[in-house]
Amino acid sequence: MNKESKILIINGSPRRSKNCSKIIEKITSKLDENQLNYEVLNIYKMNIDYCIACGYCERTGKCIIKDDMTPLYEEFDKSIGTIVVSPMFFQSISTKVKTLVDRTQAFYSSKYILKQPSIDTKKERRGMFIAVGGQPEYENQFLGGQLVMDLFFKCINTKLISNIYMSNSDEVPYNDNKEFQEKLNKKIDNYIKEIKLI
Repeated sequence: MNKESKILIINGSPRRSKNCSKIIEKITSKLDENQLNYEVLNIYKMNIDYCIACGYCERTGKCIIKDDMTPLYEEFDKSIGTIVVSPMFFQSISTKVKTLVDRTQAFYSSKYILKQPSIDTKKERRGMFIAVGGQPEYENQFLGGQLVMDLFFKCINTKLISNIYMSNSDEVPYNDNKEFQEKLNKKIDNYIKEIKLI
């Protein structure tokens, strides 16, 4: 593993110091313990515009929009992994995460339409998706977000190795949810092991 490679942590929540932030604090503390490089992307503070389906990436493999997403294409390429932490909005990821995902259409077009990938497809990367739902657990509560994330990780050429869901956060927030904390700890430890094997 290249010690200069980073793990990108996408904070998909607009709320400060709430569940997603607490989860990310736990992740970063464990990454620090293992001396792994990372960067937290607080995307609600970033200027990332919507995909406008203009077709430019289908002709060039690149996005015509120039904003805070522009340098992220290179960051995804150089990364060793990506962790997405998002609240659930109407049974899917938050709007800002979806906006970022839509803009990876440039990677999709370069890989699957032009057959000239603008991301290194030979490089190994590992992904993790963590979703927080306010309501008590119910069937398919996280399915909408998961389907989007499956495509996102394919676009950024990253093997998704773990999905973690936390339900009922309106009643039992992260700090009080010991069962989820234990589950998260195990998943992070496994993720770190996978990263170190690359």
